[in-house]
Amino acid sequence: MKRLFTLMLIFLGLLTACGGDGELRELRQLGRALGLDLSAWVLVRYEDSHGGFHGDGLTAAEVEIGGLAGQLGELPGWKPLPLSENGAEALELVGGPKGVKEGFYYLYDRHSQSQDPFDDSELHQRYSWNFTLAVYDGKNERLYYYEFDT
Repeated sequence: MKRLFTLMLIFLGLLTACGGDGELRELRQLGRALGLDLSAWVLVRYEDSHGGFHGDGLTAAEVEIGGLAGQLGELPGWKPLPLSENGAEALELVGGPKGVKEGFYYLYDRHSQSQDPFDDSELHQRYSWNFTLAVYDGKNERLYYYEFDT
Protein backbone atom coordinates (compact mmCIF):
# COMPACT_ATOMS: atom_id res chain seq x y z
CA MET A 1 0.00 0.00 0.00
CA LYS A 2 2.87 2.35 0.83
CA ARG A 3 4.45 1.68 -2.57
CA LEU A 4 1.21 2.44 -4.35
CA PHE A 5 0.82 5.67 -2.37
CA THR A 6 4.43 6.64 -3.16
CA LEU A 7 3.93 5.96 -6.86
CA MET A 8 0.77 8.07 -6.86
CA LEU A 9 2.63 10.98 -5.22
CA ILE A 10 5.43 10.75 -7.77
CA PHE A 11 2.90 10.69 -10.62
CA LEU A 12 1.06 13.73 -9.25
CA GLY A 13 4.35 15.56 -8.85
CA LEU A 14 5.23 14.87 -12.47
CA LEU A 15 1.84 16.15 -13.62
CA THR A 16 2.30 19.36 -11.65
CA ALA A 17 5.80 19.86 -13.04
CA CYS A 18 4.58 19.40 -16.62
CA GLY A 19 2.02 22.17 -16.18
CA GLY A 20 4.72 24.69 -15.26
CA ASP A 21 6.88 23.68 -18.20
CA GLY A 22 3.93 24.19 -20.55
CA GLU A 23 3.42 27.75 -19.33
CA LEU A 24 7.11 28.55 -19.74
CA ARG A 25 7.09 27.02 -23.23
CA GLU A 26 4.11 29.18 -24.21
CA LEU A 27 5.73 32.33 -22.81
CA ARG A 28 8.91 31.59 -24.76
CA GLN A 29 6.90 30.98 -27.94
CA LEU A 30 5.09 34.30 -27.55
CA GLY A 31 8.35 36.06 -26.77
CA ARG A 32 10.07 34.70 -29.88
CA ALA A 33 7.22 35.97 -32.06
CA LEU A 34 7.52 39.45 -30.56
CA GLY A 35 11.29 39.72 -30.08
CA LEU A 36 10.95 39.75 -26.27
CA ASP A 37 12.01 37.61 -23.35
CA LEU A 38 8.74 36.89 -21.54
CA SER A 39 9.95 33.88 -19.53
CA ALA A 40 10.01 35.79 -16.22
CA TRP A 41 6.44 37.07 -16.45
CA VAL A 42 3.05 35.58 -15.57
CA LEU A 43 0.84 33.97 -18.21
CA VAL A 44 -2.70 34.94 -17.19
CA ARG A 45 -4.57 33.40 -20.13
CA TYR A 46 -3.66 31.26 -23.13
CA GLU A 47 -6.03 29.85 -25.74
CA ASP A 48 -5.16 28.32 -29.09
CA SER A 49 -7.72 27.15 -31.65
CA HIS A 50 -5.15 26.42 -34.39
CA GLY A 51 -4.97 22.88 -35.66
CA GLY A 52 -8.14 23.00 -37.70
CA PHE A 53 -8.32 23.04 -41.46
CA HIS A 54 -4.90 24.16 -42.83
CA GLY A 55 -3.86 25.39 -39.38
CA ASP A 56 -6.48 28.14 -39.28
CA GLY A 57 -7.31 29.54 -35.88
CA LEU A 58 -6.64 32.11 -33.22
CA THR A 59 -4.06 32.12 -30.47
CA ALA A 60 -4.95 34.59 -27.73
CA ALA A 61 -2.85 35.24 -24.66
CA GLU A 62 -2.65 37.71 -21.83
CA VAL A 63 0.60 38.21 -19.93
CA GLU A 64 1.12 40.20 -16.74
CA ILE A 65 4.27 42.26 -17.31
CA GLY A 66 5.94 45.02 -15.34
CA GLY A 67 8.40 47.67 -16.51
CA LEU A 68 8.44 46.70 -20.17
CA ALA A 69 7.48 50.03 -21.74
CA GLY A 70 11.04 51.37 -21.85
CA GLN A 71 12.22 48.49 -24.04
CA LEU A 72 9.39 48.38 -26.54
CA GLY A 73 10.02 51.69 -28.27
CA GLU A 74 13.49 50.47 -29.27
CA LEU A 75 12.47 47.08 -30.71
CA PRO A 76 11.66 46.47 -34.40
CA GLY A 77 7.96 46.62 -35.22
CA TRP A 78 6.79 48.14 -31.91
CA LYS A 79 4.98 51.46 -32.22
CA PRO A 80 3.39 53.76 -29.65
CA LEU A 81 -0.38 53.71 -29.31
CA PRO A 82 -2.87 54.62 -30.74
CA LEU A 83 -3.17 51.79 -33.24
CA SER A 84 -3.31 52.52 -36.94
CA GLU A 85 -6.78 52.28 -38.51
CA ASN A 86 -6.00 48.82 -39.90
CA GLY A 87 -4.51 47.79 -36.56
CA ALA A 88 -7.67 48.87 -34.73
CA GLU A 89 -9.78 46.82 -37.17
CA ALA A 90 -7.50 43.81 -36.64
CA LEU A 91 -7.81 44.16 -32.86
CA GLU A 92 -11.59 44.26 -33.16
CA LEU A 93 -11.49 41.22 -35.46
CA VAL A 94 -9.69 39.12 -32.82
CA GLY A 95 -11.78 40.43 -29.93
CA GLY A 96 -8.97 42.35 -28.27
CA PRO A 97 -9.26 44.87 -25.43
CA LYS A 98 -10.98 48.18 -26.03
CA GLY A 99 -9.85 51.51 -24.64
CA VAL A 100 -6.14 50.89 -24.21
CA LYS A 101 -4.61 54.33 -24.67
CA GLU A 102 -1.16 54.12 -23.05
CA GLY A 103 1.47 51.75 -24.34
CA PHE A 104 2.66 50.17 -27.54
CA TYR A 105 1.47 47.82 -30.26
CA TYR A 106 3.08 45.34 -32.63
CA LEU A 107 1.47 44.26 -35.90
CA TYR A 108 3.22 41.74 -38.15
CA ASP A 109 1.55 40.77 -41.43
CA ARG A 110 2.51 37.11 -42.01
CA HIS A 111 0.47 36.73 -45.21
CA SER A 112 2.38 35.21 -48.15
CA GLN A 113 1.49 38.24 -50.31
CA SER A 114 2.85 40.75 -47.80
CA GLN A 115 5.72 42.84 -49.20
CA ASP A 116 6.68 44.38 -45.84
CA PRO A 117 5.44 42.55 -42.73
CA PHE A 118 5.44 45.74 -40.66
CA ASP A 119 3.26 47.62 -43.18
CA ASP A 120 -0.43 47.01 -42.42
CA SER A 121 -1.82 48.94 -45.40
CA GLU A 122 -2.82 45.75 -47.28
CA LEU A 123 -3.91 43.77 -44.21
CA HIS A 124 -7.64 43.82 -44.99
CA GLN A 125 -7.32 43.77 -48.81
CA ARG A 126 -6.94 39.98 -49.20
CA TYR A 127 -9.15 36.93 -48.99
CA SER A 128 -7.48 35.70 -45.79
CA TRP A 129 -5.67 36.99 -42.73
CA ASN A 130 -2.36 35.82 -41.31
CA PHE A 131 -1.05 38.25 -38.75
CA THR A 132 0.43 38.60 -35.29
CA LEU A 133 -0.84 41.47 -33.17
CA ALA A 134 0.20 42.46 -29.67
CA VAL A 135 -0.93 45.38 -27.53
CA TYR A 136 0.94 46.42 -24.41
CA ASP A 137 -1.32 48.24 -21.96
CA GLY A 138 1.17 50.46 -20.13
CA LYS A 139 -1.33 51.59 -17.51
CA ASN A 140 -2.24 48.06 -16.36
CA GLU A 141 1.07 46.44 -17.39
CA ARG A 142 -0.64 43.76 -19.50
CA LEU A 143 0.41 42.36 -22.84
CA TYR A 144 -2.34 41.05 -25.10
CA TYR A 145 -1.16 38.73 -27.86
CA TYR A 146 -3.06 37.45 -30.92
CA GLU A 147 -2.00 35.22 -33.78
CA PHE A 148 -4.78 34.97 -36.36
CA ASP A 149 -4.81 32.68 -39.40
CA THR A 150 -7.68 32.11 -41.83
